[in-house]
Amino acid sequence: MQRNDPKYKTTKKRIIGLIFLFLIVLLTTLNAQKKPSFIGIRGGASIPFGKYHATSLDYGSFTQTGFNVSVEGAWFFLPKFGIGASTGINFHPVNVSALGWEEVANDPFLEDIYIRSDPYQIITAMGGLYVNMPIYHKVSVTGKLLCGLLYGKTPYKLYKSDYYFIGRIYQEITSAQDWKFSWQAGVGLRYNISPCFGLVFDADFFYDQLAFSFNTSSGLRTDERIISFVNTTVGIRFNL
Repeated sequence: MQRNDPKYKTTKKRIIGLIFLFLIVLLTTLNAQKKPSFIGIRGGASIPFGKYHATSLDYGSFTQTGFNVSVEGAWFFLPKFGIGASTGINFHPVNVSALGWEEVANDPFLEDIYIRSDPYQIITAMGGLYVNMPIYHKVSVTGKLLCGLLYGKTPYKLYKSDYYFIGRIYQEITSAQDWKFSWQAGVGLRYNISPCFGLVFDADFFYDQLAFSFNTSSGLRTDERIISFVNTTVGIRFNL
């Protein structure tokens, strides 16, 4: 099934709808549960690494540390084991200085270049298994292994290039999108300030590959890019 096939787009919308329906049902059900079931919100740094962070025209994405905001909830059917879901959005700015330097170094006719770029956008919506382990009084550790939707959008870029004998040329690169079923692993430290709520310090790990397609003067081009980053966040969690 091709990505531009109407059936593909319909299936995609249905899958996304089912994920958000699952979130709504889960968060509604949580009201009748006992702790350590919870619902919470987090935010913090989103740190790219590996090829996603690399400054290479062949395989790198030139991303820098950005930020993440996410909402999460889980129902524990046993004192230590539960099921839950998390949805979040990540923004990773582009290192335009490094990108411009590589472009000039790679083209002997290019004298100078100015680049303006939007950030990469990554959206996740996943559900799966949660494990909670008390370690001392009000402190506990929560681990999770989730799977679901990973959606990525490349940045819109504007190039102003100065060439020998030619002068200035303006180039525009529009955004491309892709999504796939992926996974997420995480661990967090939870401190209960009161029986009702507590603070959390979480680290979540993401790693997968997306294929971004662009229309060019020579036809359709597809760039496969590794998407890899760690979210280090702080938030508040309400015990239910």
